[in-house]
Amino acid sequence: MPCRPYPPRPGRPGLPARQGPVGRPGRLGTLLPTLKYEEIKQHMGQLAGLSQGSQGFFQRISNNKWMKSLLLWLWDTAVGPVFDELHRCGVINSADIRSTNLKRVWWIGVGLLSMAPFHAAGDHSPGSYGTLSRVASSYIATIKALSYARQKEFRLLKGHDNHCSTEPNNGLSTLTKGNTQLLLVPMPTTPGEASLGGVDEEIQEIHNSATKNAIKATVLPNPTPAQVLAQIQYYHIIHLACHGMSEINPSDSHLVLLTPDGENADKLMVRDISNASTPNSQLAYLSVCSSAKNSSTDLADEVIHLASAFQIAGFSHVLANMWKANDAACRDVAKEFYKLLFNYDGDGNGHRKVAISFHEAVKKVRDKRPLALLTWATFIHTGA
Repeated sequence: MPCRPYPPRPGRPGLPARQGPVGRPGRLGTLLPTLKYEEIKQHMGQLAGLSQGSQGFFQRISNNKWMKSLLLWLWDTAVGPVFDELHRCGVINSADIRSTNLKRVWWIGVGLLSMAPFHAAGDHSPGSYGTLSRVASSYIATIKALSYARQKEFRLLKGHDNHCSTEPNNGLSTLTKGNTQLLLVPMPTTPGEASLGGVDEEIQEIHNSATKNAIKATVLPNPTPAQVLAQIQYYHIIHLACHGMSEINPSDSHLVLLTPDGENADKLMVRDISNASTPNSQLAYLSVCSSAKNSSTDLADEVIHLASAFQIAGFSHVLANMWKANDAACRDVAKEFYKLLFNYDGDGNGHRKVAISFHEAVKKVRDKRPLALLTWATFIHTGA
């Protein structure tokens, strides 16, 4: 199978199961006879090309029309049959469609399909039911990576402590409302790059939401790579709103920040992020173009990009973009996500709350602009 969904099911007790089992004994499998390699190669190549460069009005219309055909093809050849099998086995049923208690599915793309937007597959016209209406989707590189990501509890509002670091809890780390630290890293203007007009408003909205919910938020202005690497070890949540570059050599992919004098752009490299010290890490929100894109088809299975670098560094959750993102949509998704997340009452599965909050935030943007597929389908959740 080119994509493997693993919804949580009752399983053996163990560390990952504390936040919901990763899988179940045995395997589900289904053949995908209509999924052809040549079609995969063609569609994924076109998808990679759509995310490059600026787009005029008529080009965006054309690209969204093509994206509609891609999502229908992906549903018919891969995602739809997977859901049919899950339905046949009783994992998902018709009552789950548009439910307020959606099940979760983790997608593991293989080869060229590692760049496929499984979470957005299907028809998005009124009355239709694609992936977005059936499950809350996440992406992960391997089952081992998922197990590792779920070793930390995520309970934002648990308890009333005022410490500035996570607390030990039987080998797990617990986030509490009183001690949660949020680092905001904005780059509204960047030397040599287009200005990001929505960043200041995005950061202000998040800061206001955090303050309202007794979560300490710190803004790091004019950030340099060294400053970000030095600061993230002290924070549970980091939100970056800046330019990002996905390179043919994925290890050269980077965030675009500033030199110490603020006069020029500087690079925060994937390799440096991966090696960062992040003892308190929980959630990295990359409001960054192409932050979950691997531009190398030769290394597609390696899943090397900015989002995976933050996961390797120790963040249980990374929110990212599969291709170039719309500035206003980035602002709207971030605003809604944090509003939902910070209103969490602290009971139950915190990892689920992160994924569901992001799912609902993206869905809200989709519902406002259902035909602007490239605008909302870029947003993905990776990790626990």
